[in-house]
Amino acid sequence: MDVIDMHNHFIAPEVIEFLAREGKHFATRIVERDGRRFFLIQEKAMRPIDGPISNAQARIVDMEREGVTAQAVSCVPFLMYPDADTAAALAIAQVNNDAMVALGARDPGHFVPLASVPMQNPAAAAKELERAAKLGLRGVEIPPKVVERQLDEPEFEVFWEAAESLRMVICIHPFEAAPAGALGRYFLGNLVGNLYDTGLAAALLIYGGVLERHPDLRIVLYHAGGALPALVGRLDMGYRLVPECRAAIPRPPSSYANQFYFDIIAHSRGMLGHLVKTYGADRLVVGTDYPLPAGLAHPVEEVKALGLDAVDESKILAANARHLLRL
Repeated sequence: MDVIDMHNHFIAPEVIEFLAREGKHFATRIVERDGRRFFLIQEKAMRPIDGPISNAQARIVDMEREGVTAQAVSCVPFLMYPDADTAAALAIAQVNNDAMVALGARDPGHFVPLASVPMQNPAAAAKELERAAKLGLRGVEIPPKVVERQLDEPEFEVFWEAAESLRMVICIHPFEAAPAGALGRYFLGNLVGNLYDTGLAAALLIYGGVLERHPDLRIVLYHAGGALPALVGRLDMGYRLVPECRAAIPRPPSSYANQFYFDIIAHSRGMLGHLVKTYGADRLVVGTDYPLPAGLAHPVEEVKALGLDAVDESKILAANARHLLRL
């Protein structure tokens, strides 16, 4: 059985070495706690360094145990650094992308790496995306916003044009190092804030006409689409009632759903069943958030629990990912 995990994270050793030298430019430093190493970001958020997050060989044992054939590996989201200056962001993106290319070359059977790009400068992001595509990377992970700049703003057109022409799948992943207000409590920055950011980004891509102008874009919304699946009905209502919501698109927001894919990290089988029923099995891909604890430990079990026929099950487990990654 073929299973491709479209949502998991890796910190290449080359990136660790780079940040050990240059971390001051990213408000990031390496600290030790109880014999383990962590990145400390903005003196607030800690992320682990050791273990399978940075050891490709150690991942394979876990993959084989869970029946995962291959991982479409992306960097941990804080490494996208949307608040860094362009030169620094481009430098770490290039270190990451070169390391990801090397990882894929060493073990193409297990790893299909994705790129990162400096979205704070859309022209530089487009240029780095072109370089990554030439090197053999099959997609790119981007944040849902760049500080307070939104992805439907005109300056990002150059990036969307490049992604569409290069046929690079775009995977949207949120990250907020220091959530403010209520989102700073109860881990809600992750539990709620991430879903909000993803849903808002998707709504803007629809209403802003990005998907209308670029019909061949294919976008994966991590964490089961974030808030978008719960918002689609209201977005259609807005299209009917609010002139601004019709200014850039000629048809209802729900009709653009076929340009989005959702991973299975819903933590609710009922929600996964709703996604299959509403959008079809050809819109879902396996995701785990491996090796982070908030992900799915048993992804194949989650898909099989949906009780789908063999064709739809195989779409979610691997066929959709193969299509997106052009494998």
